[in-house]
Amino acid sequence: MEGLSPERAWQQPQPSGRDPNVLAIVALVCSISSLALLFLLSLVTFGFSMLLTGPLAIAGLICGLVGRRESDSSGVPTGRGMAHAAFVLGIISLVLHVLAVVIGVVLVGILLDSVGDLDLPEPDNPPGPGDPAPPPQETGPGI
Repeated sequence: MEGLSPERAWQQPQPSGRDPNVLAIVALVCSISSLALLFLLSLVTFGFSMLLTGPLAIAGLICGLVGRRESDSSGVPTGRGMAHAAFVLGIISLVLHVLAVVIGVVLVGILLDSVGDLDLPEPDNPPGPGDPAPPPQETGPGI
């Protein structure tokens, strides 16, 4: 480190003067959160994760698109790559979300259809005090 005094070598880096693209950051957080929730929570609670991942994916997609346009219109490419990555992750997350919902609906339909086809025997429980009386049994002519 030639030319730098020891005091100057340990100083914090100075900001560049460019404002960060806040929409790009928000979009990336939403898109990554959507993908993480889709994979982590769908293993445990299918319904709850579906309520969160769709809106997060849509928010990431929209904020990424707006953040990319904002970066293009300002002339400073700060956050353009982050906004583009968030846009792509939002699309991927939304497609996976829709695919998971379709698979879930099909699986529930198959499950309900198979439960209706089961031929379960009636239980042999004696009637209790609150149960209705069983219907009288018919006796044949020889009895």
